Amino acid sequence: MNLSQMLFAFIPRRINNRTIIAFYELLRKTQKLAGNRWKKNLDINQRCFPNHAGTISKNNGYIEDQNNYTDMAYGKATMQYSGCEVFAVYNAIYTLLKHPLMDLPDLISCFEKDGMALSGKFGTAPKALRDFLESNGFVTSFSTKEKDFDTLSATYPSLILTMYNDRNDIRKEIHTVHISKTDDMYIAHNVYCNGKTVGPYPSLSNLIQNINGGKAKGISLIGIRKP
Repeated sequence: MNLSQMLFAFIPRRINNRTIIAFYELLRKTQKLAGNRWKKNLDINQRCFPNHAGTISKNNGYIEDQNNYTDMAYGKATMQYSGCEVFAVYNAIYTLLKHPLMDLPDLISCFEKDGMALSGKFGTAPKALRDFLESNGFVTSFSTKEKDFDTLSATYPSLILTMYNDRNDIRKEIHTVHISKTDDMYIAHNVYCNGKTVGPYPSLSNLIQNINGGKAKGISLIGIRKP
């Protein structure tokens, strides 16, 4: 491994997951102090969201095609670029309720008010997802210890995983996905943002090993269930 490769691998290999989460919390708090300047985005998103209704219905109620959301805004970014955490919450709730908790534009607006990082350019703080779910009555468990992910995932019917796309290259960025369970088999949604799911696999660790050719690495996991 040459020097440049070592530098790109430093964060995913050497920085503790708790530190990454704490960094996102700092960005979240800084963003919240700046106030909500994104009210016009709600109008844009309400106008554009019906364009995606047919695809969502085709995908059995899930949003699997993030790459097609260039028309919807998230802070200064687009949902195509930075919306993976919001999509994961939408999908996770759909797994539990069999219907959305709220329309996607309203969900986006909630995280623009509390959760967004760097005006959307860094997506959404993982703990903001947990806080939103708990504030809406869901029971959650949050972990940054990858060795505990299988134990946590076995006891919750709906999951949200935040991960490095490549454990050796921070340039491949961070991605967040929803994982549903059917007959104790794990299926990941919106992994590649192209309409396709990944799975089913018999355990969460087995699923992660089959994302991005085995290069993915977990940062945090949220287990979710109804009260």
